[in-house]
Amino acid sequence: MLSCDTLAVTARFCAQGSNTMAKNSDRPLGEAQPLIWFPPQDHGDGETVECTYISIPQVPHTYGVLGSRPYWIWGFEMGVNERGVAIGNEAQGSRDESGERQTGLLGMDLLRLGLERGATAREAVEVITGLLEQYGQRGNASRLFERRYENSYMVMDPDEIWVLETAGRRWIARQIRTYGAISNCYSIEREFDFCSGDLERHARENGWLSPGEPFNFAKAYTLPASRQTNSVTRWRRLNQLLDGGEPQNIPGIRRLLRDHYEDGLLKPRFGAAYGTFPTICMHAMTWDACQTTASMQVFYRAGLGPVARHAMSLPCCSVYLPVYLTGWLPACMEQGGERFEETSLWWLFERLAAAVSADYERFAPAVQGEAAELEARLDREADQAEGQAAALLERGETGQAGAVLNRMMESAAERAQAFARRHFEAVRGQMERDGGVLGPRREFLEDYCGRTGMELV
Repeated sequence: MLSCDTLAVTARFCAQGSNTMAKNSDRPLGEAQPLIWFPPQDHGDGETVECTYISIPQVPHTYGVLGSRPYWIWGFEMGVNERGVAIGNEAQGSRDESGERQTGLLGMDLLRLGLERGATAREAVEVITGLLEQYGQRGNASRLFERRYENSYMVMDPDEIWVLETAGRRWIARQIRTYGAISNCYSIEREFDFCSGDLERHARENGWLSPGEPFNFAKAYTLPASRQTNSVTRWRRLNQLLDGGEPQNIPGIRRLLRDHYEDGLLKPRFGAAYGTFPTICMHAMTWDACQTTASMQVFYRAGLGPVARHAMSLPCCSVYLPVYLTGWLPACMEQGGERFEETSLWWLFERLAAAVSADYERFAPAVQGEAAELEARLDREADQAEGQAAALLERGETGQAGAVLNRMMESAAERAQAFARRHFEAVRGQMERDGGVLGPRREFLEDYCGRTGMELV
């Protein structure tokens, strides 16, 4: 199962007065997901763009894009462009999925193409649906197993937020006017704004609705399989957390992304890392399961435009770092492949999370306590840096503004590296005193380390 969770809140329901979107990307174990920046570019006639499996005609101009992507895939799991459009996607499975035979674009490819070609959220929706209808979305999205799926998207700009859901080459879209969440189950039912011309007719011709029954997209198109039905719990949990009666705030939204049902019926039995139930912050129990590999939040700062916070690996054992669209990223944030790398910030946090998972209830509190303190300091410093950069931009001092934000990113990345290394050494020291990795996750962790070249003791 490949699973993710994405949420969005409109400015009216956000304490900071900004549209905001956040996503946990759940992917196969050991699949590094570094950050990457592609600058804006002009393209000549006849150029093509090589996506993950197919090439398609290029457009005359592409916007600069910042994205979090699996190291081997062309597209993004989540990202934002220079115009302020942000997109996150979710794997879906519809009754129509078996009808596609031609290799096409991955959902992650469509996401990046929407960012590169869309100046607004609505334009990005039009880009994605146009390419979907033309090329389809069939392709294996995993290097370890067969994972083919359709997609839902959350698409945001400073003014609008849209949910776009697809089934085969068909689609449906609904504007979010308060808050919304998508997981690996369709969320759009009877209320929507736009859809493919034959979406309802196709469902009725196939007998997916009873005679005279009002059209309900999710009910008609949902594939009756565990990957769809098991996701309803996470989707409802996100909506429950969003519907708290008070406006959401940007730091508080990260608590939602770290949720393991701690206060409910499904609270972890042997610690969150045991993975008994799929949670918003997803922990894998077996090698063929998926796990949260990265988390991103995007919002808007007056005078500055889109800004992001990004956590490498599992957010419950990581730190959200400030990230900006300046055209530069710290080298450690850009690195990460299929084997452990000491210079990769993603792998440093993945190693820490793996070590903590050996005995989550014992090791996690110290890591999480200092992570919260560091994250709060970084938020305060980033707020100051963003205010300074906005003032410089207002005076036309673009270069100086970029330098301020780059120094903020560099300082945050350096402290995050030190944090991940220091806490890993503390956990490793305790495991060595215990006599090695012990407990019910021992075999799983030994297998994981053997496959990735990562050492815990």
